[in-house]
Amino acid sequence: MGSNTSIITNEQLAEYAELTYLSKSEIIFILQKFLLLDGGRQFSLTKRFPEQDVVNLFPQLKYNPFRDRLLHVFSSENDDRFSFEDLLDLFSVLSEKCPLAVKATWAFQMYDFDNDNLITKEDLLELCDRITKHDRLEQDEKMAIAELV
Repeated sequence: MGSNTSIITNEQLAEYAELTYLSKSEIIFILQKFLLLDGGRQFSLTKRFPEQDVVNLFPQLKYNPFRDRLLHVFSSENDDRFSFEDLLDLFSVLSEKCPLAVKATWAFQMYDFDNDNLITKEDLLELCDRITKHDRLEQDEKMAIAELV
């Protein structure tokens, strides 16, 4: 791990690999990106960074139509800020190795746009808007989909 050895120990790396669906190399990649947030100055694994800083590091987040929901669900303090471990949780769930049952649990939270612990017709209408970029379905078509689901 080179210069990052003072940031994370081999034991911590092994523990993160055991607790997530990420490989050690994926964890190191995320850590290296995360270190760019403050240039490695006084970095700590628990330091929290603003959402926009994190989004700028990861294009896969920047262009995701569900970015706001992903970030909302994975901000452990619900403060629109992220620690290294928050990002590990996020990318672990997005990993191909993550079981579908785990993905479904997080997806439910992500698609519950009004945070009422139910997927309602309004949530489904919002989902239709997001996956069609707000311009592909007429209101009656969206309502028919929501009614059917």
